[in-house]
Amino acid sequence: MKHLIRAVSVLLLVLLTGVGAQATPLSDLFNGGSITAGDKLFDNWQLRYYDTSDPTRNFNAANIDVTPLTDGGTNPGPGLQFTVSNSELSVTGDGIYAYVDLMFGFRATVLDPTMRIVGNSLELTDGSVTMTGDNGFYIHEDIGTTAGGSNLGTKSVEFSWLDSSLIESLSDSATFAQQSGVWVTKNIVVWATSTAETADLAGFEQRFAQEAGGNPNEVVPEPATFALMALGLVGVVVARRTKKQ
Repeated sequence: MKHLIRAVSVLLLVLLTGVGAQATPLSDLFNGGSITAGDKLFDNWQLRYYDTSDPTRNFNAANIDVTPLTDGGTNPGPGLQFTVSNSELSVTGDGIYAYVDLMFGFRATVLDPTMRIVGNSLELTDGSVTMTGDNGFYIHEDIGTTAGGSNLGTKSVEFSWLDSSLIESLSDSATFAQQSGVWVTKNIVVWATSTAETADLAGFEQRFAQEAGGNPNEVVPEPATFALMALGLVGVVVARRTKKQ
């Protein structure tokens, strides 16, 4: 038996798509592309890490579409909807512990020099888990002033099944002092244990709250060099869930 997520924001995305919002494959963004949502530019996309328990499986970033969201005003603000297709972030158990571990990052900057980013939110919007055993998906996110940094905050969301209980932590947010640009690093883990279990992450949403402030003549600084390091989130999830049992 499946338990589904179906958030209101998914319906909003459908409405936005109907009036011209253009989705961009994540693969294009990794190849130097960018997205503009309102007065926010999302660029410097990088695939940081990918690992899976299945040696025959390869990551296809073209199966994740990224759509700009411009309906948020100043709070929750403009943002991005990530829509996953072709079971790219779906895992069926192997009888031991099957998983996919994905990490990527990007930069969000203001195009209007009189505006500043003051908050960031993350929400799971679509997906399903099997209501037995141990399976689900978890996103850990760092927000910083440099690539890979976390000095502005961390967030985590989870939708999973463990010990006959549903873990449903669908949204999280962070607030911080005014910034002209922030870096976001996402680490996503999808897992399942027995062969009767499947966890499927199909959609999540990102927003960037804003307010007036700053110097209209300010130049947004260039990014610092990012050292590619895996967060080892699979191990963190396993250890955390072991303690719960």
